Amino acid sequence: MDFYKSVLNRASVRNYDTSKPIRKEDYKKLIDAIKLAPTSSNWHSSSAIVIRDKKQLKQIASLSKYTGAIESCDMFVVFLADYNRMNFAMKEYPEFEYNNHSIESYTVGVGDAFIQATMLQDMAINLGYGTCFIGLVRAMTKELIGALNIKGQAFPVIGLTIGSKKEEPEVKPKLNRVFDGVYEIDKLEKDAKEYSDKIEKYYAKLNPDKPAWPYLKATIKSASSYQMQTEEVEKIWDIDLITKK
Repeated sequence: MDFYKSVLNRASVRNYDTSKPIRKEDYKKLIDAIKLAPTSSNWHSSSAIVIRDKKQLKQIASLSKYTGAIESCDMFVVFLADYNRMNFAMKEYPEFEYNNHSIESYTVGVGDAFIQATMLQDMAINLGYGTCFIGLVRAMTKELIGALNIKGQAFPVIGLTIGSKKEEPEVKPKLNRVFDGVYEIDKLEKDAKEYSDKIEKYYAKLNPDKPAWPYLKATIKSASSYQMQTEEVEKIWDIDLITKK
């Protein structure tokens, strides 16, 4: 498929066709996409754990009622912010000073993880597979660290499921997030309000028997309901990420 068309038609897939596994030649391309992803300053501050074992997928899916896509997918990848390589370098060359417990180091690790995840997602949709990002890995930090044997200064940032689509998913309207030349906060607010009404009408038409919420309400409602394990990440990275009351 043409890559541009793949991008235009991309939508989250949460239920996969388990009778059609990822082709062997495609699996190699997917792994190469992870391995060859860009990394900040060539530090390699992220890692990826690839999971295909059905029993393991079922175990991880059971950790949350919102992660059903994990159980039916053919491939689940957990991307880590991972500073263990940098820490090894610091140990080998102690004459160089570097703060590995800063917001900067945290941002580099998280950024590298998202870059790897996006490279994999792009390769997957270009090969015709369905994907779904799993942000709720951050709500299962402690459980995944135990289940996946994660050690040291590393934690799950984002997950990605991949598999054959049962059907083509509906592509919902998108919100503009691009500014030309300069940032325009007034335009941001205007676009958000317009999109809020547009997406409410879209969901009301798509599922007339279910309540439809505007974007602004749905966004803050979902954010308020997520119980992310930020405290676990603070311990691992030895930084403060949330305001203590």
